[in-house]
Amino acid sequence: MKAKILNLLREHSDQYLSGEQLSENLGVSRAAIWKHIKTLKAEGYKIDSISNKGYRLLSDTHSIQALSLTNMVELYDFLDFGFHYESIDSTNTEAKRFAINDDSRQGLFVADEQKQGKGRLGRSWVSEKKAGLWFSMLLRPSISPEKASGITLVAAAAMSMAIEAQSSFNVGIKWPNDLLLGDKKVCGILTEMSAELNHLHYLILGIGVNLDQNTFEDDLSNKATSIKMAKGQVSAKALLEAFLKHFSVLYKSFVLGRMEDVIQYHKTKSVTLNRQVTLTSPSGMRQVYAIDLDDMGSLVIVNENKELETIISGEVSVRGVNGYI
Repeated sequence: MKAKILNLLREHSDQYLSGEQLSENLGVSRAAIWKHIKTLKAEGYKIDSISNKGYRLLSDTHSIQALSLTNMVELYDFLDFGFHYESIDSTNTEAKRFAINDDSRQGLFVADEQKQGKGRLGRSWVSEKKAGLWFSMLLRPSISPEKASGITLVAAAAMSMAIEAQSSFNVGIKWPNDLLLGDKKVCGILTEMSAELNHLHYLILGIGVNLDQNTFEDDLSNKATSIKMAKGQVSAKALLEAFLKHFSVLYKSFVLGRMEDVIQYHKTKSVTLNRQVTLTSPSGMRQVYAIDLDDMGSLVIVNENKELETIISGEVSVRGVNGYI
């Protein structure tokens, strides 16, 4: 209910809404409206209250906390909960621990800091306290396991849209899971799943976005950037809200087997296509030419034998003249 009240106040931020208007619109008592307004104020939302006029939202809270996360989750029917942690080993690891003990619910795990953040291929992900948006999403879509990899493209598209909506940046996507500002990485996505041959138990999306770092360690300085280093400013809360808004639309299509819009978006944002790339897979490293994405989002390449080949998973990199992609 708090989320619904907050949305109405946001939609009418240029005017006051009376307790009676809110009560009639939402079907609850004026006393209940007042109680929720009081809670929202305690969470950091600045709401002006004037007798005989009503309530007006003056400014949003900019922090992610347990209560504000609950407000976000209430807006989406594919999320049952949102957990917030000041510090944790890894949100992906926590999501797995939860999934083992709960076989039905879906939700968000958001941390101010990760001590053992996880990247792809066993790498670590540096997750400084309140320097970025660090979260995981536990999902249980009714799809076959072979279609699960498409969720990475869905998440990458949604986060790209969210960053662009909250800033003036043009975001590039390196297939399948990295977002770039210029030629440096600003966001990474790690997808993990539990499945049997013909049954998907769950998917876990781990997403890290660099927001407020000023510098990176030497081994990352030529590869990584942050929103702040790119001369932008985005709050973790605003970015998560924008991500969920875009993700909810794309995710519904994904579950229904419709990937056309996501794949077309990736093609327009790709820094991988029509380039010579290094492909890293369990069989080793090789130089190939990336030419397209198929209707499942897999990478189509011309291999070392000048033959077309479809790559379902792996890692690609392009070493540019002025930086790292």
